[in-house]
Amino acid sequence: MAASTSLGLIECSSLARGAAVADAMLKTARVRLLMAAAVSPGKLLVAVEGGVAEIEAAMERGLDACGDRLEDALFLPQVHVEVARALHESLPSGGVQAMGVMETVTVAAAIRAADAALKAAAVRLLSLRLGAGIGGKAVVHLEGEVADVEAAVAAGEAAVGIASLVVESVVLARPHEDYARYMDGGRGQALPLGQALPPEGEAD
Repeated sequence: MAASTSLGLIECSSLARGAAVADAMLKTARVRLLMAAAVSPGKLLVAVEGGVAEIEAAMERGLDACGDRLEDALFLPQVHVEVARALHESLPSGGVQAMGVMETVTVAAAIRAADAALKAAAVRLLSLRLGAGIGGKAVVHLEGEVADVEAAVAAGEAAVGIASLVVESVVLARPHEDYARYMDGGRGQALPLGQALPPEGEAD
């Protein structure tokens, strides 16, 4: 996915209606399906990528198909490259100086927050966990210098726009290395701590 790619996402409170949303979006414009995932509590997340005009057309049709089952929606005409990568592949690991954690009620709110945070300060996206296994909520983990992480988290919260969609945000200065290692699972999936630790006898 290129840095200039556009992203569209619709969260539908009905799995059946969500299927109709995905079908409508894909039939309306030349877009690529990134996600059609069922998450708790019975929501379907539909995400597509493509050109600006194509995503606009697909979103218009998808929102119409979703109707009164809409929980949240997102249109980013120029999504940040790290957000794009998190939806496609594992993110690179590295030393963590300070960590910012943003927890949101909806997946759309988390992606919006992550995109704004990455554009606001010199921070790196550690993980983007979307809906599955966490009750349909979403969590963003960022890394950088303390001041940059603080600025990024503030920008992310502001970008959500609706305070009730932000559950909580924290900034951890120099998080413990075991927790930082745990977050290196990539693609929003943290590695179990036991798998991340070196085998017995090989620790420094």
